[in-house]
Amino acid sequence: MWNNEIKIDKLDDSNKVLFLNFNYTSTIKNYLNSIEPEYCSVNYIHGKLEDKSNPIIFGYGDEIDDRYAEIEKLNKNDFLKHMKSFAYLQTSNYKHLFEFLDKKNEKFDVFIMGHSCGLSDRLLFTHIFEHPNFNSVKIYYYDKPDGTNDFFERTQELSRYFRLDSKHKMRKVLLPFSESKPLIQYKPQI
Repeated sequence: MWNNEIKIDKLDDSNKVLFLNFNYTSTIKNYLNSIEPEYCSVNYIHGKLEDKSNPIIFGYGDEIDDRYAEIEKLNKNDFLKHMKSFAYLQTSNYKHLFEFLDKKNEKFDVFIMGHSCGLSDRLLFTHIFEHPNFNSVKIYYYDKPDGTNDFFERTQELSRYFRLDSKHKMRKVLLPFSESKPLIQYKPQI
């Protein structure tokens, strides 16, 4: 069950929620028990365990990197085998994500929960952050056992998703620490 600080309730069709899940498991379903299923959906963008119609995607997704253009020029398909862009074409997950964002016709916010924000998903996040309806990013950071947290590291990782000419936008759309919250750790009810 969600903690009241991040509970999603009173949803209607105008503010439907899409959970973009990068985890291959159904763990997210543990957090969604209190939400009416018609108001939210889960997109397993990188596939799902034991689901042949939604195979797991491993690979790299940073085609913005200058080295990617060099790899393409080699004209050897084997070097492109593990680029996520080609694996995304095996299902409709990527297409459905942008159909959802395009049809909202209103601003949307991105909530980062448990994602490393590493470069392997840079192109996907860059396209989300460049979408005309994109509004802001709220980080749910991890409170470490030593009393520190990973908020600063997440902002550094996210900065790489913004092109050099949009770093100002990054500082406007990433919500500051004071508006962020720790990620609530799921504890099964006994």
